Amino acid sequence: MAQAVLGHVQRYLGVEHAHLEHEQAVHVLGEEGDVMHAVDGLSRLLRVAFPLVVRGGPSLATGPRRRRARRNRGTLRSLRRVGLGIALAVAAVAATVPASAAAGEKPAFIRSAEILVPSDLENRDCRTGVCQHNENTDLTRWKGDIYLAHRTAGSQVLGPNSSLRVYRSENDGESFELRAIVPAPPDRDIRDPHFYKVGKRLHIKAITRLPGFALRDTGAGSISIETHSRDGKTWSGLNEIGPIEWGFWRVVEHDGTYYSAAYQDGDLQVVLYRSRNGKRWKEGAQIYGVSEDTPLETELIPTPSGKRMLGLVRMDGTDEELFGSQGRLRTKVCWARKPFDEFRCPQELDGVRLDGPVAFRWKGRLFVIARKHIPGPDIRKRTALYEITGNLERGPIDIVEHGELPSAGDTSYAGVARIGGPRFLATWYSSPPAEDPSWIEGFGGRTDIWQATLDLSLLPKPPRS
Repeated sequence: MAQAVLGHVQRYLGVEHAHLEHEQAVHVLGEEGDVMHAVDGLSRLLRVAFPLVVRGGPSLATGPRRRRARRNRGTLRSLRRVGLGIALAVAAVAATVPASAAAGEKPAFIRSAEILVPSDLENRDCRTGVCQHNENTDLTRWKGDIYLAHRTAGSQVLGPNSSLRVYRSENDGESFELRAIVPAPPDRDIRDPHFYKVGKRLHIKAITRLPGFALRDTGAGSISIETHSRDGKTWSGLNEIGPIEWGFWRVVEHDGTYYSAAYQDGDLQVVLYRSRNGKRWKEGAQIYGVSEDTPLETELIPTPSGKRMLGLVRMDGTDEELFGSQGRLRTKVCWARKPFDEFRCPQELDGVRLDGPVAFRWKGRLFVIARKHIPGPDIRKRTALYEITGNLERGPIDIVEHGELPSAGDTSYAGVARIGGPRFLATWYSSPPAEDPSWIEGFGGRTDIWQATLDLSLLPKPPRS
């Protein structure tokens, strides 16, 4: 194990010896004072991912999720003495599992695909420049141009050495120019940007969290915020839009009202929030509240008639199912009739878990880009294009996978903007596809922002309902 850890240090951090310098440790794990918090969280992650490899204590307790959430707030005191080696062991152990087949050939519906924002393995100031780990993309069309936002940081670990970067394309994605940088608060992380438009203003919704690593978002102190601009270049300060311990997912507008599905820290439940102006939000109906299923990122989709709302709820399940490599893969299907004061969840999509989903329509068809989980000990991931079929007004529905975008390791959280006709611009993030690392290894390694032009006319016709 020691040799594997040393190999990881040399390969990913550029250290020529076994001593991990403080500056590099901070870059990977967070700011000074937060490193041990991150180690605690990463060691819990390691126990869940590799229970037969890591000894010295039980895995996360099972049982009602609320009790588990309280227990997870404690730290594994004994593992503090291991220090940074535990965090590095996450990637080192991941490298010892069998390798899966690399990402396959490009599907026909992908007209082009390339890296849009390459990672910078040298830069350590992620508040002002691109760093090695880039993720969480979103796209929108505003004032005729396409806008892109994404997070950059040293890794997935929460910390204030992070920022959101905002770009504009005036030529349908052929090129992008940097318009603005939105740094994290000085004592919190920032991530999960999503655009929405109110009048003449372009808004970005994001989530700020406490530094460290929060397994299942437990103890993360999530605060959802917004910032807005009238020109895409100058942005307001960060304004809180939700209560502490709640993270808003994507904001959607319907009939003059804005909606977002917020999930509670600990991934205990999902609740609908609504707003008339995009700044002041009011709590509404519970969308899904079975905490044992670990519900979180929920994509809201108004139906074609506008009379109902569909919610696709990501469910991470038990500790053993958390990484999507074993056990059940499920997405809960929830519906509400206007005015959306009550949701019912009569169905699950079995065999697929839609992490970080983004939904979009074309010619009456409904598509979703999300993270795909490959079963097996490798903990491999892809970004894939899915289509929701069936009765799109009231259910039941089904799901079909059309193919994978170039991706591997830590990947997905896509954005979509229509270019014209059947062509859509898509962005997502990914570890190097050719290397096909495990998600655990990609968690702290290099990830780039990708873009592709999708031609949906090249897809097969959907099956008849």
